Amino acid sequence: MKSIEQTIENELLKSTFDLGIDVAEADLDSFIDNPALASFPIIKYFVGGYKGYKAVQAIIQVKKLLTFLRTFHLGQLAPEKMTEFQEKFKSDAAYRGEVTEQIVTLNERFISAAKSRVLANLLLAHLNGKYSWKVFRYLGECLDTMPTVGFEILANSEKSEQPFHFSSHEPEKDGGGILFAAGICIVHGNHYSVNGLGQYLYYYGIKGDINFTYPPPES
Repeated sequence: MKSIEQTIENELLKSTFDLGIDVAEADLDSFIDNPALASFPIIKYFVGGYKGYKAVQAIIQVKKLLTFLRTFHLGQLAPEKMTEFQEKFKSDAAYRGEVTEQIVTLNERFISAAKSRVLANLLLAHLNGKYSWKVFRYLGECLDTMPTVGFEILANSEKSEQPFHFSSHEPEKDGGGILFAAGICIVHGNHYSVNGLGQYLYYYGIKGDINFTYPPPES
């Protein structure tokens, strides 16, 4: 039987499941009762043989991984850059192991598949030359630490009169404390500024605009 790592490695190179199915929206029973889902090799690998609580755990895990992989394969990365990644992924064992470890470890830790989608976008932006592998890893840690409510907080901060800067006497309510705890916000008294990494997380990961130019041009 293939290892988890081998399964993910193969799926990164070529998807074995129908990308037209939005697995993030599928309920847990569908992964067993829906033939279109249950027949996917990756689902058989993770879920097959489990029953009861262990089956539910396996389904939740594979749902996050499939959300990541679907987002990755449907991303807007230029074909030549995807080919460049795949060639390095196939030929460089150390690189392949590091990429796979990040994907498996972080997806396992995420509570929500929404974070899996963001992580895939962040990887695509890295492959698109927007930031280094080191920065990608740090962004993954920030994403892991931040509750998903932080997505909305970042979106609201972009809409501030001065984008990504806001003031509050109630940081728990307005989210400055949440962003600060994730390492993507600077605090000055009751004033909060989303730092560059936070803006990377928002533009490239949450919005999924892997071709975004940062910093944005002045209007």
